[in-house]
Amino acid sequence: MGLAIGSFLNVCIYRIPRKKSLVSPRSFCPICQTQVCWYDNIPVLSYLLLRGHCRTCRTKISLRYPLIELLTGSLFTLLYIFVQYRQESLCVLVGYLALCCALIISTFVDIEFLVIPNEITFVGIPLAFLFSVVCPCLHNEPDTLRNFTLMGITRLDSLIASLSGALVGGGLIFLCSVVGKWVFRKEAMGFGDVKLMGMVGGMVGWKLAVAIFFVAPFFGLFMGIPVLLMKKTHLIPYGPFLSLATLVCIFFQDYFLRIVDLYFQVFTVLFTGFHT
Repeated sequence: MGLAIGSFLNVCIYRIPRKKSLVSPRSFCPICQTQVCWYDNIPVLSYLLLRGHCRTCRTKISLRYPLIELLTGSLFTLLYIFVQYRQESLCVLVGYLALCCALIISTFVDIEFLVIPNEITFVGIPLAFLFSVVCPCLHNEPDTLRNFTLMGITRLDSLIASLSGALVGGGLIFLCSVVGKWVFRKEAMGFGDVKLMGMVGGMVGWKLAVAIFFVAPFFGLFMGIPVLLMKKTHLIPYGPFLSLATLVCIFFQDYFLRIVDLYFQVFTVLFTGFHT
């Protein structure tokens, strides 16, 4: 299923930034415009059988297509194993898979066009809120603002957790953007990253959103510096680092949640004193 959906994600990555319909026409070669037959559209296998070339014009097919299919299939498999290991419900798996698809599309569009498509975030943010109501166990972690609501309604509490996650996630990136613009006197971070983190925070909650915010710069440091040196440009997409940090924090969420709890306890002691 991951391989098949990865094939559709390739369509989204190509067509969304070019403002083309995702429904029609059928898949086609961008060079000769010939429609791709179903037997040439089998994920990964068709690429290998065609030896990476269009059947009609023999133009080389980008290696990105099978790699995205393999990436999607691998992440789907890992998320399935992860959810089974944690004995989470099926709806939690569906939520993680949907978020994974949104991150893959955003990442590769951002790499190519330096923009995170609104078609993903404007749909993903309200869907995160809706999914939190339908699947409240998505935020079934200790202290996700459930203890602070007076309603005592599980689905409403889950929606509050999702809203707080979106506000914290998007708010941290927005604050970073404002400070960066004030310090460097130019745009330091696009508003697309703010919307992306709002969507992520709505799905994972405010605690993991905080962890993702602090983990992403490490990936940006180790992976972004070589890009800056080779391309000699200061414009690098930050969406891929946020996406990678999101997946890492999801897979190791117990560890990162403990870290966030520890820091909040330290700050609580510093600002309120040792007396409780």
